[in-house]
Amino acid sequence: MIVRQGAPFIKTERNLTYISAIRLLSLLPVIVAAVVFYGLRALILIAFCSVMFFAFDEFCTAIKHVHQPRDMSSFFNGALIALMLPPDTPLYIAFTGVLFGSVIVRQLSGGRGSEFICPAAGGRIFIRIIFPMNETSFAFPTEDRFALRSLIFGSQGFEGVDIKSFHLFELVVGKYPSFIGMSCALLITAGMIYMIVKKAYRFYVPLAYTVSLVILLIIKDSVYHTDNALVYILTSGVLFQVAYLLSDESSFLAFGPMAILEAVMCAALSFLMSFKTNGIDVVLVPYILTAVLTGVIKYAGTIMKAYTEDKLRAES
Repeated sequence: MIVRQGAPFIKTERNLTYISAIRLLSLLPVIVAAVVFYGLRALILIAFCSVMFFAFDEFCTAIKHVHQPRDMSSFFNGALIALMLPPDTPLYIAFTGVLFGSVIVRQLSGGRGSEFICPAAGGRIFIRIIFPMNETSFAFPTEDRFALRSLIFGSQGFEGVDIKSFHLFELVVGKYPSFIGMSCALLITAGMIYMIVKKAYRFYVPLAYTVSLVILLIIKDSVYHTDNALVYILTSGVLFQVAYLLSDESSFLAFGPMAILEAVMCAALSFLMSFKTNGIDVVLVPYILTAVLTGVIKYAGTIMKAYTEDKLRAES
């Protein structure tokens, strides 16, 4: 029997079990806000995705006869998928994302701690590809809190809104149509600060990302004579990305300068996405590209190191 216990924060007691618990705790205020804004259907979606992700993880580890210490990462990833969905997503669509994220992204890559990207991001991008839902038109928060029809039949055909028509306070607290849990910039930032204080997230990663993206957006505003930088930061979902995807313990393992480089690379990709698209692509595409590119770079570095060592041994 194989026993795995990941520990990305080497020489500390902060292993994957600790980190997953802190990340889930940091997500709880965002979940509460999602339920306040979108009511019972949001609560059911989040609970459904969390429980199903846990069930798939447990089933896969059981049939593979691999023992892994139980942690909160399954519930966290399930909740994360739900929070990145439109409020009126049917359960069967959410189910496919959870299935892909758990079985394909997590289990086929080696299980907890071995994934090349965050399983929730993998599950959500799968939904984006297989079910191209309207990623810009959502239900208005605080309306129809007890409506459950969408859990079976899906969206009711909402129209897009002009984000600039909302007050700054509404944008900060997330009271505008958006994905279930990606709108409340205040609570997302608070959750990120909590992870940093608990030392489950390296502070220079969100700092490097945010500073780089803000500088690029200010340059863009100065060139095009616009003032969209603040609105974009608050409403595009990039704060959710930097808080809960860039803090992923599997795909961003670098420390120091390399971690800063990864964050700056992701910020540059987020900036490029701001020219052409909106919706969930702004969040997922930069993250996944950065994770894949840095993975390739690390793999190439390992190969080069092994080749150099073999050559030196042959020469000696």
